[in-house]
Amino acid sequence: MSIFINLLPGWLELVFIVYWVVTIVLLIMDDREPSITLAWLFILVFLPLIGVFFYIFFGRDWKVVARRKGWFETLKRVEIEELAPIWKRNAGATARFYEEWGDAIAEPISRAISAENVARVLPASSLELFNDGATKFARLKEDLAVAQRFIHLQYFIWEQDRLTAEIVPILLDRLKAGVEVRIMYDWMGCISFKKRELKQLAKAGAIVRADVTDLLRINYRNHRKIVVIDGEIGYTGGMNVGQEYIDGGKRFATWRDTHLRLTGQAVAGLEKLYASRWFEQKKDHENLFTAKYMPAPDPAAVEAGTLVEIAAQGVEDPWSAARRAHMVAIGQAEESVWIQSPYFVPDYSIYDVMINAALSGLDVRFMMTGIPDKPIALWAAQTYYRKLIEAGGRVYLYEAGFFHSKTIVVDGLVSAVGTMNMDQRSLKLHKELMLWVFDRGFAQQVADAFVHDMESCHEVTLDDVLSVRGFRKFRNQAARLFSNVL
Repeated sequence: MSIFINLLPGWLELVFIVYWVVTIVLLIMDDREPSITLAWLFILVFLPLIGVFFYIFFGRDWKVVARRKGWFETLKRVEIEELAPIWKRNAGATARFYEEWGDAIAEPISRAISAENVARVLPASSLELFNDGATKFARLKEDLAVAQRFIHLQYFIWEQDRLTAEIVPILLDRLKAGVEVRIMYDWMGCISFKKRELKQLAKAGAIVRADVTDLLRINYRNHRKIVVIDGEIGYTGGMNVGQEYIDGGKRFATWRDTHLRLTGQAVAGLEKLYASRWFEQKKDHENLFTAKYMPAPDPAAVEAGTLVEIAAQGVEDPWSAARRAHMVAIGQAEESVWIQSPYFVPDYSIYDVMINAALSGLDVRFMMTGIPDKPIALWAAQTYYRKLIEAGGRVYLYEAGFFHSKTIVVDGLVSAVGTMNMDQRSLKLHKELMLWVFDRGFAQQVADAFVHDMESCHEVTLDDVLSVRGFRKFRNQAARLFSNVL
């Protein structure tokens, strides 16, 4: 260490030593897995300068930081206070949920979400599933064009291309009509895309914000996709704003994705997440939790609407509710678990529960892209196939184009569609959401899409796995070492 310290000026040497010691003490005091703590201690001791740099940007436990600063508890208190009227007027839907699903797998899933999130079961007046970008964006443009009060848009990626050239004029028209337009995009996710159209919208009166611009949180992105229109229409799922989500762009022959549209009381769950992120940014005192931005009361939906609940998480959340909802669902399954994700670099907790389900004789299927956008992610994924297949699970590689869908169907009864990938960035680091739908008919739609996708897949066999040897095996195992940042 002294070699590195001697490179610094005297005053900076003292500052660095103090910071280095404090960092090590705080690291030891953090409530982490011992293996992770030891790994960071090894880096900090033997590579002090580089180690401190990497720890600042990639190693800090933001769950601990959030608790120390107290802002996370403040946000939760605001959410509970502001959403109390929504929950009260929809209490009948919660009661109906326990009547209809009290002895089924849906109950433990919902209890896990409600215990970890500021969330409740809410009724959706309608649900519409999209398995391609052309249909989804055509429907979205129709809804945007008739917005009367406000439009809230949040995407991980907002490109500047043929699709945005069609959406931006619609938003400009709505702005002229007096409609409020707010746009959030992830700063890092959009760093490579031009911003001329977004600046044009801002100049016309839209409020446009780059999200997660704090360099200390550069490793923790906002991966959610949320649209709320007039408090009555909502969208979420895997698709960002870009032409490639419709036709595959220049890199892929096709793009397979899943998104959904919902209406009614359940839209409050999406608006809550949007309003919460607006609140977290603290750039003004605008309150988006108010009744103005929430669905109007609808007693009919309480009695007959489709029951849904949103599991959401971020790196600050103590329980990672979206991830744990998956774990509860897989662990409680009695017949089948079908999961779709473009990537497969899971943490060991969710990996083990998938293996447990397969070993117990359940029909466990996992589908991911066979044509990657990031080869290193596919290389790492290949190291996880063997145990799952040997346990009795089945793995499918989609080969018709890029596969970007994020879904789960359990026992053919309940399902979820959202933004969370089965990789460690989504499972532990990013802001994510999964919208769980407690409806057999909707679950069947998601399952039917899975079966249809299988026609474009290669099923990975144990022979396929064992044929990977020599350099390719070493390459894949080396890629797995970077699983926390893939």
